[in-house]
Amino acid sequence: MKILDFLIQENIPFTHLGLYKEAFTHSSYANEKGGKDYERLEFMGDAVLQLYVSEHIFKKFPQYPEGQLTTLRSKLVREESLARFARELGLDQLIYLGVGEEKSGGRNRDAILCDIYESFVGAIYLDCGKDEVLKILERTI
Repeated sequence: MKILDFLIQENIPFTHLGLYKEAFTHSSYANEKGGKDYERLEFMGDAVLQLYVSEHIFKKFPQYPEGQLTTLRSKLVREESLARFARELGLDQLIYLGVGEEKSGGRNRDAILCDIYESFVGAIYLDCGKDEVLKILERTI
């Protein structure tokens, strides 16, 4: 599936398609073909996830003390969980990988899928804002 088809299917009201291509471009592909990789968007997505997951569980569990909130947040935003969310959305099929990374199974590697999920969230946040991020987070997390 192409990124454009995915965004339309998911009803994401995108305006900057190039931002999503960047969000799905691994450094191995960028090194081979040129262009930007997802790392800056991953940075943004990580911050967005931390904030919105924290806000959500803070409101949902008013009886939890700080330690329980921290433990719950860490379970929700850890690599294994984010990789699973990426698979559930089908993000693994959208990744641009270099030849070597593709051959070595990069498309199924949790670390890459976690990064892709974060960069996708970062792209949605920058392109569409908080409301669209919350829709994706509600569907996955």
